[in-house]
Amino acid sequence: MASILGVGTGLTVWARDLVARGSALRKARRQNDAARGIVGYGEVPSESLLVGSSRSIVLGAPDETRALALSGLARESAASGASTVVIAEGARVLAGDLASAGCPGVRLLDSSRPLYEPLARRSADGVAELLDETFKLVPGAPQEAGAYVGALVRVLGHRGLPASVRLLAECPHNRMHEVIVRLELSGAVDATEAADLRACLDVPAACRSFVEGFFREAVAEGALLADPLSMSVPSTVCVSDAALSSVPETLVLDVTSGQARALLALVFAETQLCARRCAPLTVVVCAGSVDGWDTLAQALRSAAGTSWAVVTSEALEFFSSEDELRRWVASSSRVLCFAQGHASSDLASSVFGEYDKVDVSYTRSGGGGFGTFGVNYTDGRSTTRSIKRERVVKPEELRALGRDEFFVLEAGQPGVGRGIAVR
Repeated sequence: MASILGVGTGLTVWARDLVARGSALRKARRQNDAARGIVGYGEVPSESLLVGSSRSIVLGAPDETRALALSGLARESAASGASTVVIAEGARVLAGDLASAGCPGVRLLDSSRPLYEPLARRSADGVAELLDETFKLVPGAPQEAGAYVGALVRVLGHRGLPASVRLLAECPHNRMHEVIVRLELSGAVDATEAADLRACLDVPAACRSFVEGFFREAVAEGALLADPLSMSVPSTVCVSDAALSSVPETLVLDVTSGQARALLALVFAETQLCARRCAPLTVVVCAGSVDGWDTLAQALRSAAGTSWAVVTSEALEFFSSEDELRRWVASSSRVLCFAQGHASSDLASSVFGEYDKVDVSYTRSGGGGFGTFGVNYTDGRSTTRSIKRERVVKPEELRALGRDEFFVLEAGQPGVGRGIAVR
């Protein structure tokens, strides 16, 4: 009987240990859930995902969800009098999706509709101003490049040739002094202006080579660029037209590839000038990656009054490092993260921050032995609590997200949200 009682006492201790252990673990779990602070948003209409946010990052959204979210953003912008410019790779499908989703005034510029001309309807000074901003976005641009192109445009203007990207790529840069001589002989320019033009055009060969190369590169990259020989200037389109339009529209520019560095510099320089002139505009970048993004990103973020959204599939393709992504998150008001691949999930999970995770280990000292009264149990229990830093959203949670499930981080809102986009 003593032996049986001994076993019974041991089982009682074991059961009590089990209850205490479960209680400690449940308490730690509640503390951890509270510390993570993840809020369940439930179902969220896809059209509302970007509404109310002027600066957004979207990672990994499915195509249909992306189109509906951008449509909602464009409609919100139009309601406030602002047009939306979408800069995208392979934009034809996206433009169709946006139109189907109810985007206002969708207009696509691509190889089948080559109407983009950022220099159209600008004075010589206006062209020089735009190109000066453009060259600031191109690493290694000579300081004299802006003044050189300004003089070049004035010379072409005196010949009755309106400035265009293709014209500046094709004109004989090394023969402009001959053109000035003919202009002076014909009386089109006086001696003072001719001297000024020569002074501006008299730049080092490296500067002239840079300018020629830049415009040839832009033409090679830009299948959406207008051909001045096949259409009139009023038929062309630019970002400034959309920004200044009395009827807000959605202008979709198919840049073919995010590696189109010269073309993108022209587009981003236009958005900067629009912001400087207080022309309302929402800029959306949809690309896997963008060459020279650091410089272009600074232009986008510094364009005060311009709303923007960066939409990409994989975080690691677009953002080269955790530091770069964190800088963007710091300047954004909303970050939406859908399912990510293995490498991108580790990068993307970092933006949601960390918390102090409580770990509990439960041990029981002592033991049993056969003594005078049978089995002997001692009652020595200890609970050890430790705290370690852990990510609020783990990489494996991002990899395991369903098709339309997402995590969201929003400025001014405590904690991280989780929801599912519905169509």
